Amino acid sequence: MSAHIGPDVTGPDRIGPGNAGPEGAGLIGRERERERVAALLAALPRNGGQVLRLSGAPGTGRTAVLRHAAARAAEQGVRVLSTAWAPAEREWPLAALNHLLRPALPQATGVPDRERAVLDTAFGGGPATPAPAELAAAVLRLLDTLPGPVLLCVDDLDRLDPASRDTLRAVAGLCGGTRVGLIVTERTASGAPPCPHPQTVTLGRLPAPQARALVARAGRVTGYAEEQLVLAVARGNPLALTELSLGDGPLGDTACFGMLPATPRLAEAYAEDRQALSAPARTVLLTAALSASPVTRDILAASALLLDSADAARDGLAEVVARGLVVESPGPTDADENAGAMEAVGTLRTGEAEAVGTLHTGVADTGTAGAVDAEVVADHLRFPDPLVRPAVLGLESTARRMAAHAALGQSIGSPAHAAWHAARCAVGPDEELARRLESLAAGPRPGGAVLVALAALEGAARLSPDPERGAARLLRAAELAGERGLADQALRYVRQIDPTGLGTLGRALLLRVYDLLPGSGTGGRERIAELCEAAREAAAQDPALARKLLLAAARRGRWQQCGPDERHLLLRTAGELRAGPRDAWYLTVTALTDPLRVPGPADPRPAPGVSGADHRSLLSQAATLTLDFERAAPLLEETEAALRAEGRYRQLPLILVPRAMCRIWLGGEWHTALALAEEARTIADRTGQPDWAARATGMLGILEALRGEHDRSLEYAAEVEESSLRLGQNRQLSLAVLARALTASGTGRYAEAYDRLRSLFTDPATPYAFEQFWGLAFLAEAAPPAREQTDARTVVDHVASLTGEGCAPLLRRILAYADAVLAPEGEAEARYRRALRPGIEVWPLLHGMTAFGYGAWLRRRRRVTDSRTPLATAESVFRTLGASSRAAQTASELRATGWAAEGDSAGTPAGDASGSDLTRVLSPQQLTIARLAARGLTNRAIGEQLRLSPRTVASHLYQIFPKLGVSSRAQLAALMGTG
Repeated sequence: MSAHIGPDVTGPDRIGPGNAGPEGAGLIGRERERERVAALLAALPRNGGQVLRLSGAPGTGRTAVLRHAAARAAEQGVRVLSTAWAPAEREWPLAALNHLLRPALPQATGVPDRERAVLDTAFGGGPATPAPAELAAAVLRLLDTLPGPVLLCVDDLDRLDPASRDTLRAVAGLCGGTRVGLIVTERTASGAPPCPHPQTVTLGRLPAPQARALVARAGRVTGYAEEQLVLAVARGNPLALTELSLGDGPLGDTACFGMLPATPRLAEAYAEDRQALSAPARTVLLTAALSASPVTRDILAASALLLDSADAARDGLAEVVARGLVVESPGPTDADENAGAMEAVGTLRTGEAEAVGTLHTGVADTGTAGAVDAEVVADHLRFPDPLVRPAVLGLESTARRMAAHAALGQSIGSPAHAAWHAARCAVGPDEELARRLESLAAGPRPGGAVLVALAALEGAARLSPDPERGAARLLRAAELAGERGLADQALRYVRQIDPTGLGTLGRALLLRVYDLLPGSGTGGRERIAELCEAAREAAAQDPALARKLLLAAARRGRWQQCGPDERHLLLRTAGELRAGPRDAWYLTVTALTDPLRVPGPADPRPAPGVSGADHRSLLSQAATLTLDFERAAPLLEETEAALRAEGRYRQLPLILVPRAMCRIWLGGEWHTALALAEEARTIADRTGQPDWAARATGMLGILEALRGEHDRSLEYAAEVEESSLRLGQNRQLSLAVLARALTASGTGRYAEAYDRLRSLFTDPATPYAFEQFWGLAFLAEAAPPAREQTDARTVVDHVASLTGEGCAPLLRRILAYADAVLAPEGEAEARYRRALRPGIEVWPLLHGMTAFGYGAWLRRRRRVTDSRTPLATAESVFRTLGASSRAAQTASELRATGWAAEGDSAGTPAGDASGSDLTRVLSPQQLTIARLAARGLTNRAIGEQLRLSPRTVASHLYQIFPKLGVSSRAQLAALMGTG
């Protein structure tokens, strides 16, 4: 029998867990480990045998790295012999070593007699097992008879049968100076002595990007929010990242401490820890893992009930603590516990190491039979590795878990947490128990704590004797799941409800839930009236629900460009429901309906019952819609941070898209805006919000047009147009219009750009919003080269008549810019100076546009020296922003003044004439025209870009051609080095 190449597939299939994924999927991350493996393999042919020890906690991917090493070795022609732990073989001496050497043993005939006798004794049924050192030497002699280098891959060395383990440790000390390499994996803190002289690598958590990639490859999660839950719970553990998910059934026992259920494979990774415990210790471990309370006396009291002995419970706890599965730590005082009982249920926060290991919850004295003296133990128990909790529950039978629930229900002092355990055992309706359980859903729900609330509402609905009350609790769960982006979970709750049995409030809540589900934005305008009516009906019983419904109606009205009747209905309903004229919610609804009706900046008041994060969200939306970006930007950042901390991922696109908008105008560089828009599109796609995905795509199209990436911008614009037609949301078409218009102006097609931008202002009766305000600046910019100053002046005057003194600073600056660009000859300079007054630097894009317009205006009036400073300023601003086409256009204007732009290297063509030859032959303006013509621009496009008539451009080219000795544009392109 000959040695095989690649991982051993004839023995126990232990190579595969962790982050290796399916066969052939490859290793994600682990660059350090890859380098160590590569170095070990490179040294083998030179008799540089080494030992590499891979250690780590369960599920960290030790076997995945071992599989990677075996595959790389096979690719390089290295023989690979492998073995792994198999539970059934642990008591058989040398079983693992025999499995390792089985392909090589037929070569034993070439081994010296003494070593061959040792091998025969070990594997041929000899009377005694050879000593490890003696057998190790024989193994090395056997491997030396094989042609070429050999790699030994040993998985779970610490779990092998003792004889094999000791022999392989001896082999490790003999590998130096041979062509034999050894890679072993062991669990961290296994208690066994390490291999002699190994290079030890301890595998830890995967970084966030690699963790996301592994979750995506596993394919178990169905959306962005569920992915974030898995990332938070798994904390970078590769096996957990591939195994955890919400599943499609009711939430289980793990939900009470904010964790996802363990699959059999994940549970099995921790099985040996549990199996090594005594029966009392297993009971204590189960009770601690299951308990909604971390208080030691509660867990011991429940364990004492299960074991019929307080002493056995104490002994079991001591054993579990000694093995490091749980640790004791001081807890808060009773007063602190009682004050914070409901506030801190299931406090799972993304990235916090201890939050998923313990629940900081309040309890009172248990007073149960068999209670244990609380003075002899620490107050709280905590799991250092939080994944042990779901794993332990996954290994236990249903009967033992139910018994533990019953004991905990009698022992825990906190009524809400005792209700959780009692509810898990309840078999019939119980309204009192349902109310106590429902209280667990109150308060903040950061990260995985949303699972606590969902499971509590789910259980309360099951226990409700009144069907309508039960449906209302399921609807609350569906609303919560929908707000967090857990669409599948929300749909599961909704499918359990009979709409015919709902009352007025129930129907309103169902309408709210439907608005949160994927595809809800595709409804017609008739939904606006339905939402307004439901808001009025729900206002008396649930004002917060009424506000949510009307806000949804206003958003629908904005993006569907509703008519005057719907707008009047929205504003009238908002007026009826508002808490006051400065109610932030009312201002946001007004801004969505008619931004110019929002009064000037003030200090809006939060609506009753609105959280701080929601209040900031409302303020930021109103400020963004009215173009008050200075006010909106910090509010948006604060809101984004709060939403991420609370796990409200579905709302992130509503914040990230406006943040990208603000960065376009406020940002000194646009890469941040691009990243925000990209993330918004990703999250919107994965949370079932195609409308917000289209808006984020529109932002990307505008950004790419401004950056000079015109082909990409047009692709984005086409996507927006297709989405708008599919969704029936006409307002989004304006984003595509802006992207296409900016692409046209960026390539010198100002007449086309003007026509597109003018279409944004065709209906004076439609309330203007940020799209028109943005478009106004670019419309004014395109008007002079398009010969449309008079028409543009009417548009600007109309918008100015609609705005008051309280309008946003950016809108005032845009109006000042447009006023300067379109000013009569005798007034233009004064208006440009007014537009460039101090403070314009806050808006880099507008600053660059205004400085460029002023510089170009000065140059056309032959004030060449005066024009250089504003043109140089504009060129610098555009280059900093990343607006390449605008920077290039400004550089051309600057060169036409005889002054090269900063960093300009475009002045030397690659043809027969040098740059200095061309500058001696052509004037600065002729040189600019020649470059543009060489790039393929038509006379009209060149004229639009340089503010010249096509006839003037043709006249210049008529003079340029003979000066350069060319007779066609193709020859000109070749000479200028652009062909």
